[in-house]
Amino acid sequence: MTTGFCGGFTTFSTFAYESVTLARTHELLLLFAYAAGSVLVGMVAAFAGLWLARFV
Repeated sequence: MTTGFCGGFTTFSTFAYESVTLARTHELLLLFAYAAGSVLVGMVAAFAGLWLARFV
């Protein structure tokens, strides 16, 4: 449980750092694509995991 808790913080901090870096360098299109893509892929992975869990 500790690994998952700490892993969540490091994953989010990396996402936040990369997003801020893109914003600071005025790469707004890339920032939007990165943020939207990360959230979208995360949601798809979560739904896929829940869907697969029904068969186990």
